[in-house]
Amino acid sequence: MKRKYTVLLADDDKVQTMMLSSQLRAKGFSVAAAYDATYTFMVAMKSPPDIVVLDIQMPGGTGRAVLERLKGSSKTMQIPVVVLSSIADPTVVREVLALGATEYLHKPANIEVLVAALQRALGLPVDPPAADAPAAPPSTPPASAPSTP
Repeated sequence: MKRKYTVLLADDDKVQTMMLSSQLRAKGFSVAAAYDATYTFMVAMKSPPDIVVLDIQMPGGTGRAVLERLKGSSKTMQIPVVVLSSIADPTVVREVLALGATEYLHKPANIEVLVAALQRALGLPVDPPAADAPAAPPSTPPASAPSTP
């Protein structure tokens, strides 16, 4: 990664945010953090990042509402959004992807999996996984197999 891409990391868990910020910086990203939904949208509007990593459950409104606002504004609609959440409900995953999220990852996220998701969303070549990195979990619920008579 030659260019330093800016990630807006939006999560109310300050410890996790600080840890992920440090890991993303070590991987060559510039990171801005927001700890609630209202501030996340304000930061994105004032200084649009290259990509947003967004939690669903945050104070000041939901991450889902932030996603809707980001995708509804001409200033931010093209910014890729990767959702990183502890919610594993397939209905929520489908809804968030339908609203325009690029990927949906489950917490806790392995940094290699998160970086690969960011690279895909930014249209960058994906770094090969480290030998000790776990396989990426599916970002969408598996499709049902069609039934045959």
